[in-house]
Amino acid sequence: MLKAAVKSGQPPLAVIFNDPGHDKWNSWDFKLFKAHYILKDWYRDGIPIWWDESDRVTFDAKARVSKSRAAVERAQEADGKKKSKSHGRYFVTEPRVMDDGDMPTRDEWLQEQQDKKGLSNQRPIHNREAHILQGKNKQ
Repeated sequence: MLKAAVKSGQPPLAVIFNDPGHDKWNSWDFKLFKAHYILKDWYRDGIPIWWDESDRVTFDAKARVSKSRAAVERAQEADGKKKSKSHGRYFVTEPRVMDDGDMPTRDEWLQEQQDKKGLSNQRPIHNREAHILQGKNKQ
């Protein structure tokens, strides 16, 4: 939504909160606008560009398994074996919980990662304010 606000010239908070009455830019609008361009212009693949292009920094590639990418790749592979082609057809992933519960929160996932590494007693994860990206809106 921030990208749409920036493209339309509207204050970001007006678009984010669907508030057409918010027509004057305030300090938060400028902060969001600045953050958008910092992420767009100064980060590449989630890495700060000053690390990515530095002669003093190197990167080690580590394998990760993406279940969503694997599902798309399997579907594309199966679709490619068919005799008739469906032009324009593409696949998207739809997350689902295997145990019929709620989607995990970021904090639950972080705790799970600590438990896997045997670090669950070292640093407790404090449940701060709920965040929309966590999966479920726990307060």
